[in-house]
Amino acid sequence: MRLVTYEPTPSRDRLGVLISDKVIDLALARDACEKDTRTDIPILPSNMMSFLNEGDTAIRAADTVTEWCQRQLKKIGKVSMTSSTLISHDLKKIRLRAPVPRPSKILCLALNYQAHAAEGGNPDLPEKPYVFIKPGIHPVVGPGDKVFKVPESENFIFEGELAVVIGKYCRHVPADKAYDVIIGYTIVNDMSARDLGKTIRPGMVDWFRVKAFDSSLPMGPCLTTKDEIEDPHNLSLVVRVNGQTTQDAFTSEMFHKIPQVIEFITHYITLDPGDIIATGTPGGSKDALKVGDKVEVEIEKIGALASVIAERPE
Repeated sequence: MRLVTYEPTPSRDRLGVLISDKVIDLALARDACEKDTRTDIPILPSNMMSFLNEGDTAIRAADTVTEWCQRQLKKIGKVSMTSSTLISHDLKKIRLRAPVPRPSKILCLALNYQAHAAEGGNPDLPEKPYVFIKPGIHPVVGPGDKVFKVPESENFIFEGELAVVIGKYCRHVPADKAYDVIIGYTIVNDMSARDLGKTIRPGMVDWFRVKAFDSSLPMGPCLTTKDEIEDPHNLSLVVRVNGQTTQDAFTSEMFHKIPQVIEFITHYITLDPGDIIATGTPGGSKDALKVGDKVEVEIEKIGALASVIAERPE
């Protein structure tokens, strides 16, 4: 499934599933599916965060409803509860939000691709995952949203990344059980005001000013569930700035793999449903952005995430 958070009307978030160019309201489709098939289906929440907290029960119910929606679309081209209640929307006519709009934690890996590390003058990759944390809510923006440039930054940089979405409360997860706690994957752009990082003293990085600002984590367009991605370490990752390719790599180049990263993180902290782990960026994120630039991150089997750089409002 490709799960989304969308706005059928302004400031009203709903949980949906993306099927081709249609967005289906999952909670409403569940009601229609149950009535049509005369089977009992657990109630589905109307928003992503509640859905993630429901765990495997919600996933199984969403799978059932999605399969029914696919049959309806193939049969009549829409999904509806009655002749007057349409619950399928044309993708172009609604606004997608970040699929996980309010994660409690955003954990990011630094120096997890050799080419990226070398560009920054770090030829040796860290022995253990090098993790930093962004605040959990205000950095997140959705597809097509503005990223507000930090005014004093003259080296404002994009970093296209594959992100893991956690689906269960977990701690002390061994690497061989890591995929059990993942619900799926999405795309993030780890925006960075890199030149603000070395302003404290030599040898210290000011991660707060570099990474934590509002709108610093565009996310989307969807959450692709793990059953759709057999191997997250075998995906193409491409970033384009104003239509020109700047990053072109494969997630196989990741140094610390996802199971080892989850084992490392959960040795120290508890992860919650909806937590995000950004797995690092490959080489090529080195040209400073200016106001008006459009950045697009595309990852195989997930889609494309576009953002526009804008002046920060006062």
